[in-house]
Amino acid sequence: MSHDLRAPLRHVNGFVELLGKQFQTELSEKGWHYLDAITDSVHQMGVLIDDLLNFSRSGRADMRESTFEMNQVVKEVTEQIRQDNPGRDIEWTIAQLPSVHCDNAMLHLVWENLLSNAVKFTSKRKKASIEIGVQEEDKEFVFFVRDNGVGFDMRYAQKLFGVFQRLHSAAEFEGTGIGLANVHRIITRHGGRTWAEAELENLPDGKAGGATFYFTLPKHNEEKP
Repeated sequence: MSHDLRAPLRHVNGFVELLGKQFQTELSEKGWHYLDAITDSVHQMGVLIDDLLNFSRSGRADMRESTFEMNQVVKEVTEQIRQDNPGRDIEWTIAQLPSVHCDNAMLHLVWENLLSNAVKFTSKRKKASIEIGVQEEDKEFVFFVRDNGVGFDMRYAQKLFGVFQRLHSAAEFEGTGIGLANVHRIITRHGGRTWAEAELENLPDGKAGGATFYFTLPKHNEEKP
């Protein structure tokens, strides 16, 4: 399926490159603009295919659970984000997180989605602030990612973890609307829950906005849902 989905994109991209090379001097500025728009659309479609495949795998793949340090995976993800965003001023506050019993690769994807979202939705801030923490309950750990980004309207919070659900337009913030659905599916398979809280920016009360995303993991996860 992956090959079949990508083949038309490779063809489109190939013909765009041929047009650019063979008609370089004949294309007008508007013509080059059209080619750039096609290339951007091909890239966006490729990202969408990747996200859909990840979403499919997260529901079908066998769980390979083991005990590992949550701080290690968070460190790996934040280091990659720093490399991908060299010009951003981001203040990271990371708590000491507990060891957990889960599928390492799947939880890596959870943190990738949540932290990338926090970075994306704080992009309009001169200085972004992202906090990663945990609250310990009797039977579970409650992890959270808090940011000082644009936030969202809590009336639509229940839509956040659905496939293709977006509370901001693609023109404002790029994305496919699949990342949080992936988070929800992975955490549910681990016997946990997901939810979010937020404040919209520029409200009459003067608050700057921001969002907090939560997910839980059972302290003892011997049984799979």
